[in-house]
Amino acid sequence: MELEVDHNIFDSSADTNNLFSGAQRPNFLEFTNTERTRTTINLDYVHPFSETAKLETGLQARLFENNLGYGSDGRVRNMIGNFVPTETVFDYTRDIYSAYESYGKQLDKWSYQLGLRAESVQVDAFAVDTDLSNNTTTNFPFENDYFQLYPSIFVNYKPSEKNAYQFSVSRRVDRPGVGDVNPVPEFNTALISEFGNPELVPQFTNSAEFNYTRNLEKGSITGGVFYRIIEDEINQVVIVDRSDLTAGRVILTRGNFDTTSAYGFELSSNYKVTKWWSLNASFDLYNQKQKGIAESIDPTLPNPTENDINVNVVEVDNLIMNFRIFNNFKVTKSLSLSAFGFFRNTETGLNFEVDPIYFLNLGMRYSFLEDNRATFSLNFNNVLNTQEVSVFSARPIPTQVNFEGEFKQIFAGLSYRFGGGKYRAKSRKNRDNDEKNDGGFF
Repeated sequence: MELEVDHNIFDSSADTNNLFSGAQRPNFLEFTNTERTRTTINLDYVHPFSETAKLETGLQARLFENNLGYGSDGRVRNMIGNFVPTETVFDYTRDIYSAYESYGKQLDKWSYQLGLRAESVQVDAFAVDTDLSNNTTTNFPFENDYFQLYPSIFVNYKPSEKNAYQFSVSRRVDRPGVGDVNPVPEFNTALISEFGNPELVPQFTNSAEFNYTRNLEKGSITGGVFYRIIEDEINQVVIVDRSDLTAGRVILTRGNFDTTSAYGFELSSNYKVTKWWSLNASFDLYNQKQKGIAESIDPTLPNPTENDINVNVVEVDNLIMNFRIFNNFKVTKSLSLSAFGFFRNTETGLNFEVDPIYFLNLGMRYSFLEDNRATFSLNFNNVLNTQEVSVFSARPIPTQVNFEGEFKQIFAGLSYRFGGGKYRAKSRKNRDNDEKNDGGFF
């Protein structure tokens, strides 16, 4: 039986100065303060019935609280068309209590594992917007309490040392991240602002996968196919900014949509080419239909009203291909070199099309002193200076973005191992966070 407790505290503040050229809108300042606590408690129990059968069970509590304060001297326009100072207070709590049980057994060439997780979730969100020009407030409460079961089945068949088959069926949850529910703007331009949606509910994915592994003399190769049904999919929504229907401004946010599906193919291999060269490579190709909502309004209308807003449902087929290869070269017993390459093809989203991304990273590792206790490492990322994010958007407003972050980096490290190296600390269990990656412009 093992007990693991984690408690994390996060506190930050940020000031943003938004400067615009042209006459679309005046400049404005933003001030944001965030306080966040996250507590996770896990109690795990393992009972081996025999060398071939094992029962695992456990309890978990995940307590999350996010308190945010936001102020601006002129981001929002009131009903009579004036830009006014505003402030927003947003409190968001999410408490998750779950229990799981899994049973695994080995039967000669067959093995299986059956699992079930039960989960009770309470979400409470409350936002208060205040117009500081007249001290009027608007409240936005939201609650979402639900109970879900997540079954899983894994079946393995190994008819020989060289061949292995695996089939699995499972259900999982992807909850909205903090950025997905945060009602404070993530970024502003003259015509686009991005906000989270506090009323988002989780998306649920039902998956079926089949994999085949072939063991070779110097490595192995694994190929597999998968099919996924995604319920309440979280995706992008574009709505017209109601504060000024004549300005042409829109708001980019997230929403839940009907059930969709995804399918794909994965191939991976590890292989020792020579005594001094080994590699790991993977390739995956998958297709997913994405559906979103984009509102628009005719810019030629002299005095538009909310009845003039057009609602368009946008659907795209997104075909993604990723290729990764990691090479390790053993020069001597103490010196090794590495090279990592990555490529992703064009990604077509609901509102943005991202150009292909590719880069090369190089590394070196050298061990020295008695028993190789000291290690010097050197890494050089984005060697060819090709890694960048280039985005084109036709919706909601034609936009071209080129973003070159701090991808080109050189890292040098020196470490020394004390003691005999016989003691090793208890490693933590690998657990899913069940949280969807935050959406966003990139």
